[in-house]
Amino acid sequence: MTADGPRFFVSHLAGVPVFGSGGVPVGRVRDLVAAFPAGRPPRLVGLVVGVRGHGPVFVPASRLTGLESGQVTVTGAVSMRRFRPGPGERLVLGQLLDRRVRLADSGEEVTVLDVEVRHRPERGRWEADRVCARRDRGGPARHRGEALAVDWSAVRGLPPAEPAPARVRDHTGLGAEGVEESVREGGESGWERTARALMGAGPVVVPPEAGVAAALARIGERELIGALAAQVYVCRPPGEPPTGTYLGTVPVQRLLRNSPVAPVMPVASLLDTELPALAPDTPLPAVSCCLTAFDLVAAPVVDGGGALLGAVTVDAVLDRLLPDRWREAGYGIPDSGGARSGAAGARAEEDPPGRPGAGAFPPTAFPPTAFPPAGRPGGRDEGDR
Repeated sequence: MTADGPRFFVSHLAGVPVFGSGGVPVGRVRDLVAAFPAGRPPRLVGLVVGVRGHGPVFVPASRLTGLESGQVTVTGAVSMRRFRPGPGERLVLGQLLDRRVRLADSGEEVTVLDVEVRHRPERGRWEADRVCARRDRGGPARHRGEALAVDWSAVRGLPPAEPAPARVRDHTGLGAEGVEESVREGGESGWERTARALMGAGPVVVPPEAGVAAALARIGERELIGALAAQVYVCRPPGEPPTGTYLGTVPVQRLLRNSPVAPVMPVASLLDTELPALAPDTPLPAVSCCLTAFDLVAAPVVDGGGALLGAVTVDAVLDRLLPDRWREAGYGIPDSGGARSGAAGARAEEDPPGRPGAGAFPPTAFPPTAFPPAGRPGGRDEGDR
């Protein structure tokens, strides 16, 4: 640690495990994503994390709570949608390391060995600080092969002119998991516009015998975006997705109403039985309709065996529907530069005006064919990029 925040070398993160809230394993670091603003040092915008069964996904830098050579910890829900590089972004391990560049003062050619990144608390971000390089042929003979560390501004030839590749090479050295995974450029597959792709990890799960006070305490155990803190999902063990049988949802407002008078009342007696669950293959239009029709900020995703897989939040849906790089476009909304906040508030316990009756939708799940795929691909969940 230093006075201005921690530092690390990017090569030390290759392959390290990534953990979510509560120590839940997410995956392993495959690469780091950097943006190159004009006239300023490169900014770390996030990590590419290899997740078993999902391929490479993007974790915004604003979600990182611990970034060390031994492990990485993140907070909030992690989108399981496959990583796609954005305009102006480069992969640090895949595109910067081993690249031949020149020193600004002498024009001498060197090879990039590593990049040191430091945290800038006053700016609320991670920035590249120094480049570790090796002198190549062409310099003075007595210096050939010598390693040196220079400020980023002392190097010419970065960032690379070519865009980030459509394939993310695995740098973990984990054998079978180290194959290159294709990342579609431009259009999205139907899978990428389903509830399974939209859902994030980290919903609050409690057993049916848990009391009201215990359920509220579970919400407060870890940092959550507002949409995930608006309800608890009642499931039989195991208590982490994929869970045992999903029984239903209890809005946090209902817990708060009963906490003063019945703190030990089991949550199973407070289930909102009208709320539907989403099938993993539910298309994006049907997910949007579910959230809107029932005035929800999050909806559970349940597989055919009745297990809770995760939850789709309203902010994940909105980010998918918005155009690419909508934050940079402005639209009159100030950019905080920090983490994306979740939608506020849960729906009222009573039916609001216009809320459909229980028979308006299937009682257990939206079938994947409820709506045909429609519209152009929307924005990305990585609003911090």
